[in-house]
Amino acid sequence: MVVEKYTKAFLASLSEDEIAKAYEAIAKIALVAKDEKFILIVKSPLLSIDEKIDVLAKIAEYDNPKFLNFLRIILENKREDLFKEIHTSLYEKVSRHFNRYAGVVEGNISEATLKEIEAKLSQKFNAEIQLTLDKKDINGIKVFVDILNVEVALSEDKIKNDLINNILKAI
Repeated sequence: MVVEKYTKAFLASLSEDEIAKAYEAIAKIALVAKDEKFILIVKSPLLSIDEKIDVLAKIAEYDNPKFLNFLRIILENKREDLFKEIHTSLYEKVSRHFNRYAGVVEGNISEATLKEIEAKLSQKFNAEIQLTLDKKDINGIKVFVDILNVEVALSEDKIKNDLINNILKAI
């Protein structure tokens, strides 16, 4: 709930051009926030809030005043441990804002098939969907687009069994 308020207010303060850059900056911070040393630094009583903001701005490689103010609010309210959740919430909101989504295909398929699946999903959801291939030695494929709650799994065994059942029913 708190994360939603922060992200909603932050996005409302940004112009259309600033949204993508601010998201990328938060993504860089969230990536580093996985390290326990990061939390020790941003929670350190030895550093002032301005020094912490400078460290975060250098990590993010972004010094937009609105972004720096957002960092100040997070630090003043002692919400440093929420960077990962803020990133996740921003990811969802920015994806919906730009109507662009990312997903994963697990299996062993060609690049052409991957592009075809992307095109079909993009057409079905009237959005731009970019898929990455996670090559796995499984009997079929699985497609995941988390934000859209899409999960599709096709197994060669299931297709063969369905085909056999349909042939038996026809006889």
